[in-house]
Amino acid sequence: MKKLLYILLGLVLLVVVAIGAIVAFINPNDFKPLITDEVKKATGRELVIDGDISWRFWPSLGLSVEQLAFQNPEGFAEPDMLKLSKAELSVAVMPLLSDTLDIGLVSLHGAHVFIQTLPNGVSNLDGLTGETGAESTTAGEAEPALESSAPASEPATAWTISIGGLELLDASATVRDDKAHTNSEISKLNLTIGKLETGVWVPIEFDVEGKQNALMFSAKGDAEAMIDKEIMMSQLRTLSLEASANDAATQLETFTLKADRLGLAIPMVFDFAAKGKASDMSFDATGKTTVEVDEAITLITAKALELNTTVAGKSLPRPEMKISMAGDVAFDNKAQKLSLENLKAAVDELNLDGKASVALADIPAIRFDVHSPKINLDTFPGGNTAAAEDKPAASGGSQGGAAEKPADKKPLSDVEPDLSALKGLDIAGKITIDDFVASNVQVTDVIANFAVNRGKVDVKQFDAKLYDGTINVEGKLDATTSPARYQVKKDIKNVNVLPLMQAAANQDMLAGIGSIDANVSGVGLSEKRLRTGITGTVAINFADGAINGINIPEMIREAKATLKGQRAEYVEETRKTDFSALTATFNLGKGIASTRNMKMEAPALRVRSEGQTNLVKEDLDFEVFVSVVGTSKGQGGKDIDELKDVTIPVKIGGTWTAPSYNLDVKSLLTSNKVLEEKARKEAERGLKKLLGDKAEDDKVKEAADKLLKGLFN
Repeated sequence: MKKLLYILLGLVLLVVVAIGAIVAFINPNDFKPLITDEVKKATGRELVIDGDISWRFWPSLGLSVEQLAFQNPEGFAEPDMLKLSKAELSVAVMPLLSDTLDIGLVSLHGAHVFIQTLPNGVSNLDGLTGETGAESTTAGEAEPALESSAPASEPATAWTISIGGLELLDASATVRDDKAHTNSEISKLNLTIGKLETGVWVPIEFDVEGKQNALMFSAKGDAEAMIDKEIMMSQLRTLSLEASANDAATQLETFTLKADRLGLAIPMVFDFAAKGKASDMSFDATGKTTVEVDEAITLITAKALELNTTVAGKSLPRPEMKISMAGDVAFDNKAQKLSLENLKAAVDELNLDGKASVALADIPAIRFDVHSPKINLDTFPGGNTAAAEDKPAASGGSQGGAAEKPADKKPLSDVEPDLSALKGLDIAGKITIDDFVASNVQVTDVIANFAVNRGKVDVKQFDAKLYDGTINVEGKLDATTSPARYQVKKDIKNVNVLPLMQAAANQDMLAGIGSIDANVSGVGLSEKRLRTGITGTVAINFADGAINGINIPEMIREAKATLKGQRAEYVEETRKTDFSALTATFNLGKGIASTRNMKMEAPALRVRSEGQTNLVKEDLDFEVFVSVVGTSKGQGGKDIDELKDVTIPVKIGGTWTAPSYNLDVKSLLTSNKVLEEKARKEAERGLKKLLGDKAEDDKVKEAADKLLKGLFN
């Protein structure tokens, strides 16, 4: 036993003496030229060691190096690509005898990395080839193999390597790209990693401060890492991260992230939260999801994603709004496609569900199929300002007399809208809305199917129910030309017009069941070009309705009284003309909407009209011809029977907002022979009473005849 003890003591003494001899007789600084020469050969760059290289004896054999710099070529903003204030490394001696390299704590103090790309695209990372021009082999020439008669050596024994830990203290880095005009800096980085062994959970702690261009950021966190023999199967667990960032427009006050695991082919549960301010809007968001990445990193899924955000700001429709989203997200790395299934989103009381996808390309292809049970835009401030501010409109304009002078209106703008953004879109999808309200108008069962492809818009389907009727629209817009071109086909059937007009414009001028068939096209989308550049036809068909603001039977009574030289008795009546049918076809072109076949069938009346309206000036120029048919039933009664088969002309003038209606007495008399003859006889009888015996004089008769002709022609 004593012999064994003596042997061990001798071995220890031998090791101590050997280490002492190394320290006493070998100066590591003598190796500086060798080290710098080898680095020069390997990289083509200079390695400068201004400080000492010294042995470290306790607690293990090691070296420390001070003031080390790996230099940049000429022409870069900083002389060094890598600088170190101090580096320390230790190696356990005894494990070397059993093919084990046991490296202790690797400690780097004051490390600084500088990476720069010049405006011409040259980087200080270029040229690290390990060859010089004189030593490199000519391209295309193979280096001759060395022949040897020595027997093949035995395979080398595999060494086991372990590192006791890594420590970065006060590290920094700069990545500057003068070509892209970007600059990223890490001003402070502290990183501590425990003993690096495979199959063992190792603690990690870090904190970092820096900036990305004008964005300042800081972060700190901790986790545990397990290194696998297959490095891609390594994992992190219990990750906890806190960060903040700010620039002139954005302040991220806090961002927190927690994950139970990070790794391939395992479910990873994330919880995150963010609070801050962007421009004049503040936000407070929380969320969670379970992420999984397959081993080949071809499919990334985020299941049960939940995001809840509260935003506030003056630019929002409401002072504070709540936004939420939930669904399952998947990204196919091979197909470069992002899919969103089981989508549920909400903005306050507005709800949305469905699915969507994005295929990444030069222009991302977005596809969607979404549904909403109810959208009421009027519940947001400003959603129905026009209807709220409008005063109740009078029923029609003035019946007789001149039109009211309209308020001064701004000239129509001829500035085309900027549609350039449409050229960068590839969107197609379907939207269904059960109940939609905008500007006080309610539409139900909305189905919209449309596509936007590089500046061309195709509304393939827009179907909806509108006040007991239906609406169907198809249209195209080509924004690849300037000004843009469009085509629209619209089919509106059996709509209850009165509640629609009351809801949309607070007007009650027209009532009935209406249908409209429009087929129009045009060039230009400015206010002015929409009116001057539109061409096509609009056919209307109204049944069982009324025109409010004009009472045609009352006008007939006025005409009757006029024929008798009397004034019509005033009767308190509603200014309304009932009708059983009202049809017309308007032709659009050159800023004019004209018709020659407007017809109306009413009790005891038949009305036809022709004329036009200027879409820019908004004036009216229509002639309405009212014919009395042989019945005393219905509106008008017996008072108009006396005018059976008589046509009464009415001129409609004024403007859209202030129309006027006037009885054309001269046309009334000249276009109806019976009335003209009666009027002549009444006029002759009046002249005889006025002139007495002189009325039979030839000259007086001639003068009276000229007077009557002038009256009726």
